[in-house]
Amino acid sequence: MEQYIDGTIKPMTDGPQHDARWDAPVNGTLVTIGFAFLVVGAAQRYGRTIAFAVGVNWVLIVWAIWLGRILETRSGERDGLTVRLPAAYYAMHRFEKGGRVYDYLGVRWYQRLLRPILWSVNPALLRSRRVARQALIRATQDPEVGHLVIFALIFGITVWAVACAWWNTAAWLLLFNVLHNGYPVLSLRQIRARLNRHGGTT
Repeated sequence: MEQYIDGTIKPMTDGPQHDARWDAPVNGTLVTIGFAFLVVGAAQRYGRTIAFAVGVNWVLIVWAIWLGRILETRSGERDGLTVRLPAAYYAMHRFEKGGRVYDYLGVRWYQRLLRPILWSVNPALLRSRRVARQALIRATQDPEVGHLVIFALIFGITVWAVACAWWNTAAWLLLFNVLHNGYPVLSLRQIRARLNRHGGTT
């Protein structure tokens, strides 16, 4: 029987203690490998169909959500797949602050079309709620990066489809990637720009 420095008794164990710190990384790695096999198998069997171009988006979204739940802390500080980029990425550039660039790209129409499942922010209601406004600004960041990560992954799959001369598949992948990931990124940045115009900070 051993003692700690302060004199308390160290409990006896029959074998090596389990290090829980490795549970989340190991489980996250296993989940990622499993989803990678799923995507590769689906690409080999259904890669030349429109169903694959649509389905791979949702498969990767499920992967991101599941991985995020595995990696979140007990206190819930990491809710979802959290990838932090440099602060300069989240800052609004001069051409974004007016919001016109997003109007030209059709972001407002996209938001109206999908209003039931997208954020709907009325800056007028937040002018006197600085804390709430800043919380909303921060809350746009993780979903934006999540969609950006999935956009990059599907772009890689699109390049693979082009290399295989699967032109129809590449076209469908590009279209649905823009709709499922590209426009959500633009939409979240547009929301952040609107909130910043009313006194928020990133």
